[in-house]
Amino acid sequence: MPGQQERSVAPYSTNYLPKDTTIVALTRSQERAESLTAQGIEPTIADVFDADSVKAAISQTQPEVVIEQLTALPKTYSRESMSAAGPLNTRIRLEGGANVLAAAQAAGVRRYLRQSIAFWGIPGAGLADEETPLVLDASPVVAAESRLMTEIERRLLETSNLEGIALRYGFFYGPGTWFNPDGDVGQQVRQQQFPIVGNGDGVWSWIHIEDAAIATVVAAEQGNLGVYLIVDDQPLAVCD
Repeated sequence: MPGQQERSVAPYSTNYLPKDTTIVALTRSQERAESLTAQGIEPTIADVFDADSVKAAISQTQPEVVIEQLTALPKTYSRESMSAAGPLNTRIRLEGGANVLAAAQAAGVRRYLRQSIAFWGIPGAGLADEETPLVLDASPVVAAESRLMTEIERRLLETSNLEGIALRYGFFYGPGTWFNPDGDVGQQVRQQQFPIVGNGDGVWSWIHIEDAAIATVVAAEQGNLGVYLIVDDQPLAVCD
């Protein structure tokens, strides 16, 4: 926060934060820690599946705000790679996220932000808002992911001793994402390998990765408790 020293566990560039903010990023590897240091970010090393090491890292850091963005997604976007990554991604969100949340509670963290997903709202209902539930009556994969994220949101928002905020992001595009000219999907499109269902009329909601970072910082500083949709104001059909 402006005017005070704030320590946040977060993966974002210091460009989006007040000058008097200190970022501490949680990582599990020394190599990644060195990369973060080179960017001016203070690293702390812990395995999110090791509850004691996570608790020690957050206790030592004493953050005012924790921003949890735990995922284990592959560099390539295909049915095969996503299926292979699924079990670890689910475990890191549930088990790893529970460890981080418990450590934050123990450390007396004031505010806790958690990544969620915007694009599993009720189909055919038009534009969603923050009251739109994630769809549970859907294909097995979508229903399972919706139940997972619903449980993660519930776990956070029902935690009474901290301020919980769930950030439902749209599909990321921009540098470092699948949906960028040099990203995996960009390459698939150029090679005419990206599958389009039917006429491509399915509508997706997007968010540029830098806009997602800026919105996350705003939520960390002054957002109300609860759920936010973090998306562009122009949904697009897949064919577009």
